[in-house]
Amino acid sequence: MWVALNYACWGILFINFIWGLTRSIKKHVIDSMMISRLFYWVIVISQVVIDLRSFHRHPLLVIIGGLITLSIIALAETAYGRKQDTNYTPKLLWFLVVGVPIAAMVQTLVNF
Repeated sequence: MWVALNYACWGILFINFIWGLTRSIKKHVIDSMMISRLFYWVIVISQVVIDLRSFHRHPLLVIIGGLITLSIIALAETAYGRKQDTNYTPKLLWFLVVGVPIAAMVQTLVNF
């Protein structure tokens, strides 16, 4: 259950990043930011539960997965903050588009 919830949240978060960071209306960006924060929490909670059960098998992958997840959350908050200002560059969106599948792949390796 936790693994399916984690994957579903990563997928929804991925789509939400693309939708929110490509909008030009500030209200849509703020809506996307609030939705993504909800899914951050669900991802972190589900990943902690999965990691507690998998740490004895793959301690290094659990640590790497946690660091990648936290990096993506920090990068997303930076991207949303810059999107509301005028300093936004599409390079941040591309980092998120590449980072989310990497985080999902590491999480898959932790699960096996």
